[in-house]
Amino acid sequence: MAGAVNYAPTQSINVMIEFLLIFLTDIPKRFIHPDKLNDMLAHVGLLTRKILIILMKESFENNINEADFSAPDLLQEIERMKGDIKQNFLKPPDESSQLRFPMDDGFLFMNLLLRHLNDLLISNAYSVSLIKKEIGMVKESLEFIRSSFKKVRQTLDDSTSGVVKDCWLRALDVAYEAEHVINSILVRDKALSHLLFSLPNVTDKIKLIVAEVTCLQLEDKNGDDPLDAKSSDKPIESTSSSFVEVTVGHEEDEAKMIDQLLDKHESELDVISIVGMPGLGKTTLAKKVYNNTLVASNFNVRAWCTVSQKYNKSKVLGEILQQVTGSEEKESENDLAEKLRRALLDKRYLIILDDVWDIATGEMLIACFPKVKRGNRVILTSRSSEVGLKVKCRSDLLRLQLLTLGKSWELFEKRVFGEGSCPAELLDVGHQIVEKCQGLPLAVVLIAGVIVRGKKKEKDLWLKIQHNLDSFVSANNNLEIMQLSYDHLPCHLKPLLLYFARSRKSKRTQVSKLMQLWMAEGLVDHDIPSKCSLEEATQSYLDALISSNLIMVDHILSKKNRYFSVRIKVCYVHDVVHDFCSVKAKREKFLKLINPGARFHASDFLHHRLTIHTVGGELHKKCVLFNSKKCSAGSKHLISLKVSGSLLNSRYNCHTRPFGLVRVLLLDNIVVNDSLMEEIGSLFHLRFLRIQTLNVKAIPVSWLNLQNLETLFINTEHTYYSIVLLPRILKLSKLKHVEIDTSCFFRKEDEDNIQSRILEGENSKLTTLSRVDISYSEGTNDALKKFPNLQHLECFIRIPEDPPTHGDWFPKFDVLNKLESLFVEYHNPWSDYVYRNEYHFPSSLKELRLFGFPLTPALLSAITALPQLEILAIRNSRFLKCKWDASEDIYQSLKTLTLQEVKLSEWEVDRETFPKLEELKLVYCEEFPEIPCAFAEIETLKSIHLMIVNREVKDSAIEIKKQIIDFAGEDRLQVYLSDVLYELEAEEEDETENAQRTEQQ
Repeated sequence: MAGAVNYAPTQSINVMIEFLLIFLTDIPKRFIHPDKLNDMLAHVGLLTRKILIILMKESFENNINEADFSAPDLLQEIERMKGDIKQNFLKPPDESSQLRFPMDDGFLFMNLLLRHLNDLLISNAYSVSLIKKEIGMVKESLEFIRSSFKKVRQTLDDSTSGVVKDCWLRALDVAYEAEHVINSILVRDKALSHLLFSLPNVTDKIKLIVAEVTCLQLEDKNGDDPLDAKSSDKPIESTSSSFVEVTVGHEEDEAKMIDQLLDKHESELDVISIVGMPGLGKTTLAKKVYNNTLVASNFNVRAWCTVSQKYNKSKVLGEILQQVTGSEEKESENDLAEKLRRALLDKRYLIILDDVWDIATGEMLIACFPKVKRGNRVILTSRSSEVGLKVKCRSDLLRLQLLTLGKSWELFEKRVFGEGSCPAELLDVGHQIVEKCQGLPLAVVLIAGVIVRGKKKEKDLWLKIQHNLDSFVSANNNLEIMQLSYDHLPCHLKPLLLYFARSRKSKRTQVSKLMQLWMAEGLVDHDIPSKCSLEEATQSYLDALISSNLIMVDHILSKKNRYFSVRIKVCYVHDVVHDFCSVKAKREKFLKLINPGARFHASDFLHHRLTIHTVGGELHKKCVLFNSKKCSAGSKHLISLKVSGSLLNSRYNCHTRPFGLVRVLLLDNIVVNDSLMEEIGSLFHLRFLRIQTLNVKAIPVSWLNLQNLETLFINTEHTYYSIVLLPRILKLSKLKHVEIDTSCFFRKEDEDNIQSRILEGENSKLTTLSRVDISYSEGTNDALKKFPNLQHLECFIRIPEDPPTHGDWFPKFDVLNKLESLFVEYHNPWSDYVYRNEYHFPSSLKELRLFGFPLTPALLSAITALPQLEILAIRNSRFLKCKWDASEDIYQSLKTLTLQEVKLSEWEVDRETFPKLEELKLVYCEEFPEIPCAFAEIETLKSIHLMIVNREVKDSAIEIKKQIIDFAGEDRLQVYLSDVLYELEAEEEDETENAQRTEQQ
């Protein structure tokens, strides 16, 4: 099927080198004719010298002389050597131990295997080049086998036997064997034997299967199945809202809870418990109440934390404390608990403890909250009525009930048709479907997702669903309902859903990071239409899962760096979906999660993805994960490894050599030293890397091999140095995202040596670069020019010890004409002196965050000139003479303005200064004038957030709100005082009551 591979001279040399390496590293201890070994080794020596001479000449002449080299001759030499080795040295392996396909879902395995083979074919790895022809043949044959059996997929799903099903099972066995053999050769595990015997054997078996399938002449027996979305790879139109937005039912419970939260006569701490079976809507109800405007206005601070069955007290307390204080703390449980008590002591708080599994956990956490009489509230959700009864305080236990048939139908209709309504011809079958869901909201949502994925207005689809539901909904089995939803996902979406099993329950994962991981794992097809980028395809896959109601979306505040918090988009899955994914991922050898203390088995390496959590810095004694001798044999299937938890004990001598095919490596609890950094450079297939380093000064030379690396995260918490990026980072041709805690382009002393090499190198494809130190130097602007694709840049700018007298030393960011987001931290050791600077920002900027800047007229003028700027945040900065006259300026596109720790005594604004402003935030601005009254004339203004400001600022904000009501006739401006929504009516009622009391006196 696959034609011969034509090798260029250099490629042929690489093929020969790889073959010789396999031969020399895999020579068996016993030979058929040991007396001939010396002759073979002598021949290998001659070939090695010949190749060395050719390579040396190439380095001098920049090309290979065809007279000195013949690619066909070299390839023929390899075949002659193979023949000699088979005849004189090696015996064929015992074929009695036939590998058997160990999973359930053959099509899922086949799809993932074909993606793996495709990735190998498009890679430039030397190890792949040796067997590229065979990989191509295997891929082409398996594609034919898959497409043929896809025609009869429905009959294969049945438990019946027969010629067709028997052939399919044997095809899976052979495909599984092919994966084993190819991976073994690539990671050099008994590679010589596999190369000479197993690979030809398995390719012959595949050819026989292909011939047999051809003779079967399989015809499409699936028919026009309206429920079969398996063959559809097209992204669907999102017609239903996200899970968070579409909620129906429990309105009475919601109203009752809101009354309990707002009850001014109950000043004691009250714990409100919501209990019920999984999928009933406990978390959804708690979230609706938590986000209610009146509820938000009643509390100084609010915090939400998901506890789950396997919880970490320190982590839970840290999450709550971070939401209360805005700072992250890494301390002991007792210290965190005491800090939390002190932080909450003088505040009225609302805390959600979601998914509490046992009484001890609930009581332990609630004991950390001060019980002062200030109307504080805790909402707790649990599957256990016993837990809810034990930890509740004054309010009665809230037992959620199943939805009524009417409410179930309302939820179903909104999920399927959005704002529309169900066609008349589908009403009868639709009501029967909803009735079979028996009032369980999750069942309604998942079934609606199946319909949205299919042809939602075809009656055959609805009838098929009704028939399928008969088998298990009567038992209210959530996992079986999930199985139906999963079964009718397109094949390309299934692994993306299973990937959520890698995270803990209810874990919110940033969407951008998740998409990067999906692409790095090889879960998104590379052979997509040319008009669609890999990122766009990944986004469409995510949208399809959201529309299927299997993934939920939220937005949370995340600390972007030490000084700025930004709202990010996150996604997660329901606990029932997570339970299903965990079971399914383990059964399909897709993913294995090893928790602390769990035994480590050799079979764990059969999984393609491995996640290991550690406690106390210890691995299980039987864990051979980093033992290069014991691990290499099993790790050939491993393409993704994550080790997390407490910092691993330094006595472990970690190696990454065994993980030759790994694409994703997340070593969150291992401090990587120089030698391990060098070793990571051998992982040619690596696409996503997250590590923490110890005293690493620069990107190692060995990393030039990482030509597939796309995303790099380095935590430099344990180092004293900035990691030097240039010029090596420019040579990582596929790198797009870099976040290193402390990095720099180059060191000052190396600038002269590096600058010429920077100009010669290729431009980088980086789109994200975070936390890079940009000190003044002649080479800085040249360095910036090498990153023309940057869209987000986060950097530190330091005043040099001997700054230039001219004002043109500030980095020329305008060379980055695709830059949309810029975070700059400005360090001036002589803070009282303001240097004259010229500022150069790209016109493409949409978000600008500045820290520590002197706000000079030149800087403000440069900001005003940005035509697309929508977000401007300024922190720890001061205006010259503490004055800001913006009355003549126009920030034409600005929507959000944040001033934090800014010194200002005079502020002038015209109604046209911020024509599109929607949000004004003033934080820790105690030395601040009143907000100019011109803000009342900005028609787009929706909210003002004030935290730690003086009385004049608060009064001016309230006055602006009153003016808008008087002139516009609508209460469209929300004013938040210390994160509490100010209610004008409530204040007026208080003033009326005070007046009445005065009259009575």
